[in-house]
Amino acid sequence: MLKKIRVWDLPTRLFHWLFAIVIIGGVISINLDETELHAKFGYAAFVLVTFRIIWGFVGPQHARFSSFVPSIAQVKAFIKHPVYDQLGHNPLGALSVIGILLIILIQSTTGLFTDDEIIFQGPLSHLVSSSVVSFLTEVHEFNSNLIYALVGLHLAAIFYYQKVKKENLIKPMLTGDKELSEETNTPTDLIPSKDHWGVRGLALLILIVIGAGFYFLVIKK
Repeated sequence: MLKKIRVWDLPTRLFHWLFAIVIIGGVISINLDETELHAKFGYAAFVLVTFRIIWGFVGPQHARFSSFVPSIAQVKAFIKHPVYDQLGHNPLGALSVIGILLIILIQSTTGLFTDDEIIFQGPLSHLVSSSVVSFLTEVHEFNSNLIYALVGLHLAAIFYYQKVKKENLIKPMLTGDKELSEETNTPTDLIPSKDHWGVRGLALLILIVIGAGFYFLVIKK
């Protein structure tokens, strides 16, 4: 018999899938030379990453950075003995999440200041000197390679867990629940995440404030 424990709250799950769509859209649009569309995906990425960072401090149990950001000792221990019996991200998975958030934050932020000198000029490029614009444009272009690398590693890890360790990482991010054996003890560090409508309403409010602030401060001129 299996018992279900809520790991991922609805806002975290929606963020995950919207974030994936935005990254894929950004990659496809830039490769099709759809610069304006690419910029819109970049704006959405900035809003989503900002939301996730805030949610990492005020969200439910397993969405919080304090519950999954590993210490160096924890990472070393997991590499030596890759068994993790807690809910949420294992140490390497946590580092992957942090890495992707950081790289997309850099990408979406630098995109606001870029200038391709042909079609697109970032909405904040006029606030800095031409040398800074040039530097941030180069960072934006280089950082895209890191995005490909990290996304590739992320997909490889999902495939590895699915095929080798027989653990489905996708289903919990869809349903929010992780299935455990009825015989498994549930110590205090396996506390389920809160996922009621109060939590969801708070997430929506945060997202609206971020989105509105971004629109009026950055996009609308």
